[in-house]
Amino acid sequence: MRFLVVGQWQGSASSRAMRLADGATAVAADLPRTATTTVDVPPGAGDRLDTAVARYTSVLTVSGAVAQEAAVASEPVLVIGGDGSSVLGAAVLVGGDTAVVRLSGSSGYRALNRAQPVAAETAALRLLVDRPADLFPDLPVVPATSVVVAGTRGTEGAEAAALERAGITHLDVDAATPDRLGAAVAATGATRVFVHVDLDVLDPSEVDGLLEPVPFGLDGAALVALVQAATAGRQLVGAALTGFAPVDPDRAVDDLGVILRIVGALSTAARAS
Repeated sequence: MRFLVVGQWQGSASSRAMRLADGATAVAADLPRTATTTVDVPPGAGDRLDTAVARYTSVLTVSGAVAQEAAVASEPVLVIGGDGSSVLGAAVLVGGDTAVVRLSGSSGYRALNRAQPVAAETAALRLLVDRPADLFPDLPVVPATSVVVAGTRGTEGAEAAALERAGITHLDVDAATPDRLGAAVAATGATRVFVHVDLDVLDPSEVDGLLEPVPFGLDGAALVALVQAATAGRQLVGAALTGFAPVDPDRAVDDLGVILRIVGALSTAARAS
């Protein structure tokens, strides 16, 4: 497996950016160096350019860099680091026979509205499957019916209705069992799969380093079981692991046990492909 680590937001002094950078650095320290590439992140916060996406220019630059590296990889790619928007560039790995499985505490399907720009991570799935043509024009559009979202909590009614209208299968945390997830992925008819794990799918008792922890999430063993169910019998074309943001770099080690188990499950699936 090839690892793409989304690096530090150079020049940004925001607490959020620094925490995400510390998280990526902590995970990268346990990855094989010869199989790891760091994707540099541009300086500054970026400009929305009158789009519906906050910091659009920065998100566009990072997605393009991830896409460029992923497109030339000769083995499955795991994108590590950053928030949920880090998954956008990895969409180049998703072909016509690929299911996209999003394991996250939130759906990532916030509506896009230029009058009220949203953070790309809150609309990452929307940007993959249902975005204006002028946003991320070099990235493929993912068919909504090939997407399965699992592990969510507290999804607003309007957002849940939008998922249903689009044809996206949505399993909340109570419904997200390995059997039901495996069946949902099988129902897409895909023989290949891309898995996005955003760590807010976990209960805060499992991982301390979350930007917006939401209670009543999965434990580490349950998440690994879902990864295994999503990938069983299918070729893993790529994956993303996002949202690790330790409060302090010295505390990152406390969370690495469960995070590296997830990395291990994805790497095992990649080798089996």
